[in-house]
Amino acid sequence: MDLLFHALVGAIIGELSPKNIEKRQLKGALGGISPDIANLITYPYLGIAIGNPIPYATPSDFYANPWIVDHWSYVPWEITHSLLFWGLVIMPLLYYFKISKLIGLGYFSHIILDLPSHTGIWSSVPLYPSNIMFEGWFDAWAWPLSDILFWSLFPFILWRILAYLRGIDTAFLRWPSEEKFARREA
Repeated sequence: MDLLFHALVGAIIGELSPKNIEKRQLKGALGGISPDIANLITYPYLGIAIGNPIPYATPSDFYANPWIVDHWSYVPWEITHSLLFWGLVIMPLLYYFKISKLIGLGYFSHIILDLPSHTGIWSSVPLYPSNIMFEGWFDAWAWPLSDILFWSLFPFILWRILAYLRGIDTAFLRWPSEEKFARREA
């Protein structure tokens, strides 16, 4: 998937989290985009390597240069998109430094959403460093901006509906920890 879609799904996860978590939507969104921080290495490297005037690669550059998946600059993407990395590195670090686990949940959603949205040599390797690839069904990461904006409308609308329902304190979206506050206000 693309960065906007991941951020919006993370914001949905944050919206559905207990209200006592400060900036929960932002934390979910940050977690949702965190695995793609590795792209800060791969995209500029490929852009420079192929001589783009702006040192940044586009999806068509990746298709035209499949050698990049065997290059060292692609390894950070595979590491950050691994469930093993999430479970053995990300979550323990969040616990150790007492950082909101909501970020970890957003991170996890990113990995899961990328499984169906990467195909061929770009397929996800969810148990990296193993070479077991999960063949997706489409390449959302390579969509043009118009498709990204269109498909991102769906999580955006869902997020805003959920925010409205949480704002009016709909009982079925209320966490048990929020029950005592709802009873006091009634």
